[in-house]
This record gives sequence, structure tokens and C-alpha cells, in this order.
Amino acid sequence: MIRFFTSISLFVILFSCTAEEKNSLEPSTGEKYRAGVHYEIVDNPTTVRDPSKIEVTEVFWFGCNHCYALEPYIARWKKDVPADVAFIKSPATWNEMLKTHANIYYTAKALGIEQQFVPAAFNTIQNEGRMLTGNTELEYYFRGFDIDRNKYKAVSTSFGVRNAVEQADKKMKQWKVTGVPSLIVNGKYKVSASRAVRTDQLFDVVDFLVEKERN
Repeated sequence: MIRFFTSISLFVILFSCTAEEKNSLEPSTGEKYRAGVHYEIVDNPTTVRDPSKIEVTEVFWFGCNHCYALEPYIARWKKDVPADVAFIKSPATWNEMLKTHANIYYTAKALGIEQQFVPAAFNTIQNEGRMLTGNTELEYYFRGFDIDRNKYKAVSTSFGVRNAVEQADKKMKQWKVTGVPSLIVNGKYKVSASRAVRTDQLFDVVDFLVEKERN
């Protein structure tokens, strides 16, 4: 999991500095997963887009290798996701580079190419080392998805895309997300990899919280 300190624009590996302490202090509830150990309760919960569904939101960044590694787990989990659960991606926005990546994510979504764009952007940044931040570079990159320059420019600078980035930034701050990937369940619970929760256990905790919300 990557933690960002925006004041110095660096990132470090986050292994959780409090998991063991909380494990010793939290009273046993008899539940498989516990607040303060396996997940956090959001202090200021957010509303969901569709109240008829339980919303699972992944806060991510294309430049995060842990987010990239999580993609196969997401794909497997989504195959069996129940009809009453909605999965949403929400890009992190700590600094200008991340805001640029958030912008191209929402641009791709607005253009209807999200499914092709997400794995391609991960591959380009993670494996090819191209950071996709320059205006001309991005114009040519979107041409690879049959999006001409003028259409890309119009959509990427549109009110809808700008507003989507602003809303992602607002929610990220409300959830107090300091590292990615983070999974937010129904705007109430935050799940991240830690000493207590391995990457391959993340969606077990998510499913536990989904069931908690369902009940």
C-alpha cells in the first residue's frame, strides 16, 4: 500500500504502525473481522449514489504498484458480485500528477472507453515507465483508443470531468484516505492492506462488511 505525503511529494510502503497495538486493546466481539484491526470506521460517512445498493469504492492511482497488483483480485471478485452491490473506482488526488491521472480516468469514463483504458494506463505507467502527464502525450495516447485530438480536449476540459475530479478529491478527504489502494464500503468503512489484512484478504473483509450492511 502506498502512503503519500503531499508536502514532500514522496511515497513509502505502509505496513500499518498501529495494527498490533489495536489488536491488544480492542475487546473481542466474536466477529471474524474487527474495527480498528481489520477495517476502520469512517468518522464522517458519505452518502452513496444509489441507496438500493451497497457501494464498494476503490481509491486508487495508476502509478501505484499495489493498485496494479490488486486488479486481478478485483476482476475475480466482480465476477461473483451480488446484484445489490455496486463497485466504483475513485482516483486519488494528493498532488498535481495524481489529479492529471484522475482527469484522464474520468475522461476515459466519459468517452465510454473505461474498460479498455484502465488496464492500458496501468500497463503504460507500471511497465513502460511513461507517466502520462503531458498534454501532447495524452492527446496521442487517446488517439490509440480512436479518440481524436479535439474530442479528447473537449471532454478532458469539460465541466463534467472537472466536477468528477473535485468530487473524488472531496470524498477522499472526507474518508481520510492517506494510502492506496483503499476500499470504502457504503461510505462507512475503510479497508486497506496492513499487518492484519493481506492483499489476498482485502475482499474477504469487504464481503464481511457488505454482509454487515445488508443485515
